[in-house]
Amino acid sequence: MNYIKKFIDSLRFLEDFDKEHKDLKVDYEQYKKHIERNVYSNHQLNNFLNENLEAIAQSFLANSSVNPLNQCHSFSQQFFDNWMEQDIGKIAPVAITIGNVVYNGKDVYEVSQSSLKRTINEGFQPDKSLELHVWLTFPNMTILDLTIVPTLVAKGLAHPSDFDNKNYVIWRETDGEKLNYVPLLQDNQFMYKVDKIAGRA
Repeated sequence: MNYIKKFIDSLRFLEDFDKEHKDLKVDYEQYKKHIERNVYSNHQLNNFLNENLEAIAQSFLANSSVNPLNQCHSFSQQFFDNWMEQDIGKIAPVAITIGNVVYNGKDVYEVSQSSLKRTINEGFQPDKSLELHVWLTFPNMTILDLTIVPTLVAKGLAHPSDFDNKNYVIWRETDGEKLNYVPLLQDNQFMYKVDKIAGRA
């Protein structure tokens, strides 16, 4: 699966910025096999996400007092922090993923590893609009994107009915080519390096 390879590359890219991660000396080939087991053989994880993730996403968005438009960092980080504080985070850890979205064959963002390097080197700049997207990746490579629908609608690229009037996306690589995710960096602390959580001073 193409997403697995790109996700592994996005984690490897973290070594350029995070000495602690680099010092772990991750065996990426073994990690790839671990992911593939989750995708193809971890029926308990797959069934749990299939049965519960929609309700979890709906509840999270319903309890937010902030408009999700242009808040991909904030919403992803808040979901991550809440998820990982619970027991479920030990069973099914989620990963904050940064990259691009392709919709109907068109890049939604102008982002590359080079532009991400510049963004991180510039440091914490919460008032600057960043040309990138952030979403959540589960161990079986299921994606939860809490903000892409309002973004695509605001850009005039989609209509809410294109997503069955849902304001979130749960995506798997087998879902087809209309919507695709291109992971470039996996960094669970990315938000705190470059932005601030919406609604917090």
